[in-house]
Amino acid sequence: MLAYKGKSKEELKNYVSCLVKAAEKDPITGDVHGDGWGIVVYSDSGTLIHYRSSLPIFSDNKLWKILDILEGQVWAIIHARLASQKELVDSKFSHPYIESTPHELLYFAHNGSVDKFSLGKYLGIDTQFMVDSELIGKFLVREGLSKESIDKLKEFTKSALNLFILRIPREKGTPQLLYVNFYNEDYVKKKGIHNEYYKLYRRENVVFSSSLSYFCESGDEVVFGSLGEL
Repeated sequence: MLAYKGKSKEELKNYVSCLVKAAEKDPITGDVHGDGWGIVVYSDSGTLIHYRSSLPIFSDNKLWKILDILEGQVWAIIHARLASQKELVDSKFSHPYIESTPHELLYFAHNGSVDKFSLGKYLGIDTQFMVDSELIGKFLVREGLSKESIDKLKEFTKSALNLFILRIPREKGTPQLLYVNFYNEDYVKKKGIHNEYYKLYRRENVVFSSSLSYFCESGDEVVFGSLGEL
């Protein structure tokens, strides 16, 4: 997955190309991230697009059509999904998810896994037909988006809490593009997951999953466990 803030359509397309390549065959694990994809993009030219598909990102030509129509400053999140529950593969389960409050719209994309049943119990929600990542958005809307709420979410994290969050104010104001990189080091080690897999990297205008760094120029590893802003 990747998050981008900037004005260069070509720069964005370059990173999206890297995401597509990584989804076709993850260079770290060999997995195919083919269980759907989605994008949310807001521009200061007056466009808000939220598109989710059950198709693999590398098989859906709408991706490039969406990117072609963008103009001006954009804030974007793009996610290619590798589902942990294959029975929950459908466009309605693809990231990014949307939540709202009286003051803002919030879009979330997540890599990793949280304890779906414990988090659902905490929220008082029947999770049978929900993806664990959806519950993260509901938690943050209820608890507020803060260092304290992120720290609380870490308690429910099984593998990783890698998050991209786009906040769009209802009143006039500038959107925020936030990110979190956290993973359960004991879980990752126990499961034999490559220690590079859940890292996030940042360059000036973009934050991206470590798999993209095998195809695009890498950046600096983001601060572990903190809520950052692009």
